[in-house]
Amino acid sequence: MRRSTLVSAIVLALASASMSAVAAVPAAKHAVEQQATTQLPRNVRPVHYDVAVTPHADKLSFDGKVAIKVDVLEPTGSITLNALGMSFSEVTLAPASGKAQAAKVAVDEEKQTATFSFDKPLAKGSYTLTMNYTGKIGTQANGLFAIDYDTKAGKKRALYTQFENSDARRFIPSWDEPNYKATFNLTATVPADQLAISNMPVAKKSDAGNGLVTVQFQPSPKMSTYLLFFGVGDFERATAMAGKTEVGVVTQKGMLSQANFALDSAKTILAEYNDYFGTPYPLPKLDNIASPGRSQFFGAMENWGA
Repeated sequence: MRRSTLVSAIVLALASASMSAVAAVPAAKHAVEQQATTQLPRNVRPVHYDVAVTPHADKLSFDGKVAIKVDVLEPTGSITLNALGMSFSEVTLAPASGKAQAAKVAVDEEKQTATFSFDKPLAKGSYTLTMNYTGKIGTQANGLFAIDYDTKAGKKRALYTQFENSDARRFIPSWDEPNYKATFNLTATVPADQLAISNMPVAKKSDAGNGLVTVQFQPSPKMSTYLLFFGVGDFERATAMAGKTEVGVVTQKGMLSQANFALDSAKTILAEYNDYFGTPYPLPKLDNIASPGRSQFFGAMENWGA
């Protein structure tokens, strides 16, 4: 009885909180359509991000490359997006057909933006903005951050992202506002003996040499930047099917036996969510990530707006 009561209480609490968010959607959506506010120019919109990252956990830094498909909505001589704590080594812009041109980069840390200027003005149309950059791994839950913890084998370090509400700009140069939705392809080069996790299932893995493996995840649905997740560490993963959704619980290595209650509860809660909202969970998997000193549950259904 206690187990059933606890699960029911969790479902009720989550559903109540989610219903409040859902109830606000029509009004919020109307407000966006009528008077959308943004700190970024409205002349360019992202369509798709191809993101590749290589974390250096020991140095608390990472290397990144992103190719963003964008639509230029009106002629402009520059593109401004969000970026924070980054250094850029190369930025180019290529039209759908034609030669790429290099960009001049101006970073404004106070405004948390990067502006890319071009010798030739950009006409309306589709382009690909490609950037090589480096970023920082923090020790607080902002952007990509590290958690150190003790194990029987010694101290370990795991990496997680926390982007809500405006910290994706610490990980990807991006239009880091909820109204700028796009699709994402994430690729990460990580230690071969560690487990990498993201919103979507793994599409393929390949040997990157030097004890590293490159993990490519399946493309995401159209979503806001703050919903993207990435984590890597000495993890194990237990799974079970809840309808057509693979539910997972990710734990430290050696602690998978403690995942059973969370796994059973997640299946029950997801079924309740699907029934309550009348809409099935939109991704093929849903992971619960257990980290030292905290618990993180990714994929709140009320956040999935088109």
